[in-house]
Amino acid sequence: MDHAAVENVIDEQEYRQVLKRMLELVSVPDGYALRHVQCQQQNSNDVWVVRYEKDSGDNSGLGGEHYSFVVQKNNHKLLGITWMDASLSYGNLPSKEETEELAKSFLNKIEPGLFERLEHKWTDLHQETIHVKNRDGDHEEVIVTGMKYKCYLRDEQNYAWVIFGPGGQLITFEQGIIWEGGRVTEKWLHDSWLEQENHTLS
Repeated sequence: MDHAAVENVIDEQEYRQVLKRMLELVSVPDGYALRHVQCQQQNSNDVWVVRYEKDSGDNSGLGGEHYSFVVQKNNHKLLGITWMDASLSYGNLPSKEETEELAKSFLNKIEPGLFERLEHKWTDLHQETIHVKNRDGDHEEVIVTGMKYKCYLRDEQNYAWVIFGPGGQLITFEQGIIWEGGRVTEKWLHDSWLEQENHTLS
């Protein structure tokens, strides 16, 4: 990874420990390489924001394909993860029942007992848009589609959700989301928000 892409005077040994911990919980898809690490704040807590992009360099940058996650700095708690890839734009989605089983398995893997603490609100289709190059070399919109399992954590008064795509692939997980007439929590996993807030990856 280009060390110029590591922002805010980050201690490489420290973020490497975070990566090691996260890779015990989740698997970075084949063909992705670490591109960007930064320190930010989410809900007034210090967090690591880690981004992987295609090692080929294809469809890189904001709006493109990426695998990213957010980790709370003081306790290495996984706050969110997302995978935006053109391969997730087609294929059979899990049913609502299958989505619930996938959510239970994933949530209890990353934080045992979390699934049981959550109040299920609804399960429905969810879509995100990314931009990828077509065969002619032009960028075109691709819609990443999944089934979203949304929940409320009453004892902390915030929301969590998991989205699964074709073949039960994890697309997105977020927790600790504060919602007061709209989302209050920062959206470090969402390129559209990063662009709106004028954040860059360099």
